[in-house]
Amino acid sequence: MIKINIKENLINALTINEIEWIPCTAFSAVPITKIIEKLNISFESGQKNSKDMATIASLGYEYAGLEGIPLPFDLCFEAEAMGCEVELKNKNGPSRVIETPFNELSDVEMNDDFIHSGRFPIMEEAIHILHDEYDDKNIPIIGSITGPLTLLGQIFPTGTEGIIKHTNDRYIEVEEALEQLTNCLIEEIQLYEELEVDVIAIYEPNSTPSLLDPSIFKQLLMPFLEDLSRTMDIPGVLHVCGDTTTNLENMFSCGFEGISISEDININEAKQLQAELNTPTRLCGNISTNQTLFSKSPKEVMKESLNALSQGIDILSPSCMIAPNTPLKNVKAMVHARNEFCDLEI
Repeated sequence: MIKINIKENLINALTINEIEWIPCTAFSAVPITKIIEKLNISFESGQKNSKDMATIASLGYEYAGLEGIPLPFDLCFEAEAMGCEVELKNKNGPSRVIETPFNELSDVEMNDDFIHSGRFPIMEEAIHILHDEYDDKNIPIIGSITGPLTLLGQIFPTGTEGIIKHTNDRYIEVEEALEQLTNCLIEEIQLYEELEVDVIAIYEPNSTPSLLDPSIFKQLLMPFLEDLSRTMDIPGVLHVCGDTTTNLENMFSCGFEGISISEDININEAKQLQAELNTPTRLCGNISTNQTLFSKSPKEVMKESLNALSQGIDILSPSCMIAPNTPLKNVKAMVHARNEFCDLEI
């Protein structure tokens, strides 16, 4: 049996220091329905009760061996703190905004009480619970943040597609709204650092190239992502959904310690670009969540994971958020593949 400092190993992997093995983690929570039901808690209580939130955050580590404890587990956390009414995540679907106080882009402004609003106090207490439970085991706590464009798409009635259309006729207003939201997210980063989380993951699913042209990403969104990465005194990971091949150079250049990619990305080509750019940003991913992990066999999960490892992925992780009804045995298979590849017995 090998025993190492899992927290230190993940941080070293993101900061290009010596590692004991390739980390296998998830940068978003792993709320597996069958385990939640077995523990006699609910998705709702996991979003409204600090103890249950901490329990759900730790499921990936406790039941599958993933090397991290991420929270919260929905992307509407910030929207709710901005004053939106949110229908919370359940086993059948993600959280969503159902009512917003923002009717115009000019209405979007920083909430003076942002990090004390919504469910932030619940999450703060959940993090304290996790420190009490896991600090002596050296398990990293990962704080998740919804990126500024995705957040703007949630709180503005037109959604992200409408926001992107407005870059043609109301560019300055979109830019100013993103600046306001970025200031809120900087406060969230500072809160996470005060709470001594170990890694921060920025989720920007709606900046995928199928929605946002990479040239607009670079001109409009990238400066705000750079503001977020510069604010961080701890490692940060940027996740963008879908086929980001045409946007990888921009993602590598945002200043985060890692970027999380989907199964649509050719790892060999991404590693080649990583080398050409001579970037310190590490490559994380890219085991398919909606296909392989969700619906295929553990053997197929092992095969895809071993393939990613053999191509040089820096941190093995799911390609996106793991669906609640994903079989636990498939999540375990990803960890087993890493153990086999690294010749580990843990």
